[in-house]
Amino acid sequence: MAKIDQENTEDHSQVIERQLRELSSLVEMNKKIHSTMNIDRLLQILVEQAVIGVNFERGLIYLVEDQFLRCVAFLDRVKREKGSTIKDLVGFKMDETAVEVLAVQTGKSVYVKNAETDKRVNQKFLRVTDTKEYCVVPLIGRAGVLGILTGDKVYSMKPIQPEDIRTLELFAGHISLAIENASLFQEKEHFTALLEKKVLERTSELAKTNERLTGKMNELSTLFEMSGILNKSLSLDEVLKLILSLVKDLGFSMCAVHLWDGVDASKVFQTGLDDKYIKIGFPPFKKDLRNKILNNTESLFVSNLHDKIKPSNFTNYLINKDIHSSVIVPLQSKERLIAVMMIYFPKGYSFEEEQGKFFSAFGLQAGIALENALTFQEILDQKNQMETLSKKLEQENICLREKMKAAQDKKFVIGKSAAMNDIMDLVVKVAPTTTSVIIYGETGTGKELIANAIHEMSPRKLKQMIKVNCAAIPEELLESELFGHEKGAFTGAHDRRVGMFQLAEGGTIFLDEIGDISLKTQTKLLRVLQEGEIQPLGSENPLKVNVRVIAATNKDLGKKIQDESFRSDLFYRLNVFPMTMPPLRERREDIPKLVDFFLKKYTHLKKGKVDIDKDVLKVFLKYSWPGNIRELENIIERVMIISKPGIISIKDLPRELSTDIPEGSTIKPLSEAVLDFKIETVKQVLGMTGGKKSEAASLLGMPKSNFSRLLKQLGMI
Repeated sequence: MAKIDQENTEDHSQVIERQLRELSSLVEMNKKIHSTMNIDRLLQILVEQAVIGVNFERGLIYLVEDQFLRCVAFLDRVKREKGSTIKDLVGFKMDETAVEVLAVQTGKSVYVKNAETDKRVNQKFLRVTDTKEYCVVPLIGRAGVLGILTGDKVYSMKPIQPEDIRTLELFAGHISLAIENASLFQEKEHFTALLEKKVLERTSELAKTNERLTGKMNELSTLFEMSGILNKSLSLDEVLKLILSLVKDLGFSMCAVHLWDGVDASKVFQTGLDDKYIKIGFPPFKKDLRNKILNNTESLFVSNLHDKIKPSNFTNYLINKDIHSSVIVPLQSKERLIAVMMIYFPKGYSFEEEQGKFFSAFGLQAGIALENALTFQEILDQKNQMETLSKKLEQENICLREKMKAAQDKKFVIGKSAAMNDIMDLVVKVAPTTTSVIIYGETGTGKELIANAIHEMSPRKLKQMIKVNCAAIPEELLESELFGHEKGAFTGAHDRRVGMFQLAEGGTIFLDEIGDISLKTQTKLLRVLQEGEIQPLGSENPLKVNVRVIAATNKDLGKKIQDESFRSDLFYRLNVFPMTMPPLRERREDIPKLVDFFLKKYTHLKKGKVDIDKDVLKVFLKYSWPGNIRELENIIERVMIISKPGIISIKDLPRELSTDIPEGSTIKPLSEAVLDFKIETVKQVLGMTGGKKSEAASLLGMPKSNFSRLLKQLGMI
């Protein structure tokens, strides 16, 4: 089953990779082919770029000229030096039998598996080429088929797949737009030349002609800008904003784009309208007009909107906005309706046929841009879903590894000192409850191990324990990491994200370095502790969670409360069951066992058995260990690497440890050293309290009766 899942994941990744490659190639192609409005230069660019989909190797471009299908360019991706534009009159008459002519006549792609046996293939084709398997796709413009684009794999001899043909059709659509725009531009150039020639003869018509020409140039410029700009941005919101901006720049102040979900309009973007329009949604057109919109690819002009809509609040809205007519532009791509663009006009607006043609072309380009954005968005969504799943699996894997480690060791902490026994007594008492716990202690004292022990000894041990180092996550990301976010909650939030509290549902969350979080995040954390619910970023609805909170810090939270950098109400919620981890210098009797544990842990670094010199152990017992257990572990790992085989001696220790030992000094036995340390400590405390035993016992953190017994053991009374 795992193997099948892996294969499916790989296939899915390959599909995503292919789609990204197609989109990247399309964007790069559009940058090039929309850089010129000259048809000859455009053909030369197509030859230089060898634009034949993604997987094809050679191809031909034919354009329809009257009743002749002329070959104008040869493309070669493998041997690009062979590619060229073709000036000779080469091609097929439109009444000849040829696959190429058939594609023009039907407006559909044609696939030829074997040119030698396919009767549709013209003999002229067989005499000039060695191609056997190829396909032909039409170059379709607004008014019909402009020509064809062929593709083959003659070098690799690989078979042509259906997805290859679909990709070639996608490229052909963009090439068609570029060719048609160039043709329109050349028509404009030709028209301008005629205008200049006859300007003296038609002076009276100059103003009107100039106005029409300016409008045409603006429209062509808009089409050119659409081709060049919209394909640069793959964000759906950005593409929609650009569409509205381009329409507004043409002088149309009231415009809306309604996204279509296959059944109805799902979302609306507008300019020049208002929130009331958004609330109304897609206009309630009468059935005949609605069907015409959904089944039409050309723009529609409705001269009187009031006659075409059902009685509703929309009628009053039109009256209040002084809207009388509208241009309705379906935004389609590959026979799929993606959106409907509505441009509204006041009463008396005169709509010309040429404007309808322009909006049809504009709608076709905008539809392709929206489809690219939607496709890219789907890919990003799938990627984010995979990342969320991977993150959850990673957390589960960490949790399982720690459980296996704990089961193998049969214990959670090392040491049997009185301080650690007191800590474990507290762990045993609090573990079966749901009470929040906060663990204080210096860095490296083992706060995370105690948190893990509480979880593993609790009824929640079968669920996950999620660990979050609050200090390691940037503040602007911490809230999203803890509580999650909805799609679109902020810039870059392309998909819904599950937070750490949701991943820890039914289990435990360990918040390390709790003292470093911001006041804003503290407020949301307080809500979790008080109400048992979270609110992901961008969501209006809170989510109930069943999670036990264990926090840890090496900061003085009381001081932070005084500094107003930590909420007092959160402190009291967390401080229900405080625990303070003793530093290593206060549990020196555990050092020999810790050393033995770390020697076994890093035994793989040294061949054979390794012993530790007694003098080294005495140094360890004397050292103050500012880095606590973590420092001890790091030193053991280091000496296991640099020491000679068989023994770890004082000369292997770091300088900060070895320089603490005066030359010629003698090392006492461990029991004697511990006894001396206790005597010196008691003397010091009694001196500080003026001999008052109760105060001395309080400073040492022990009951007065225990302190009295200690004095007897030390022979001090």
